[in-house]
Amino acid sequence: MSGTYSLTARQLRAGLAPSGTPACAGQPPEAFFPEASDPGHGPSPEERAALAVCAVCPVRDWCLERDMEECTTEARVVGVRGGLRQADRRELFVARRGRRAPRRAGTGAGK
Repeated sequence: MSGTYSLTARQLRAGLAPSGTPACAGQPPEAFFPEASDPGHGPSPEERAALAVCAVCPVRDWCLERDMEECTTEARVVGVRGGLRQADRRELFVARRGRRAPRRAGTGAGK
């Protein structure tokens, strides 16, 4: 199998993850990237299906922590991972790291 893997996937493949098989193993990846529901509303049916897989996962907490470490901006937090939907993970990301100020035109290096 070739391709680019996330840090989580590389660690799983190398046996560096906690013991236990991720519940998502063998599931289609797109099942964990449904259209995101609005933060003020409950999860969509597609998100609920992915969350149900995460609910029985023995490495769920580790997966969530890896996701929080890998994501460099709030916008990179997508899909369902670590037992949380996108809206909830973005809220957690902001609580831990804060929001990055948007870049303003004319404020780059050398200006």
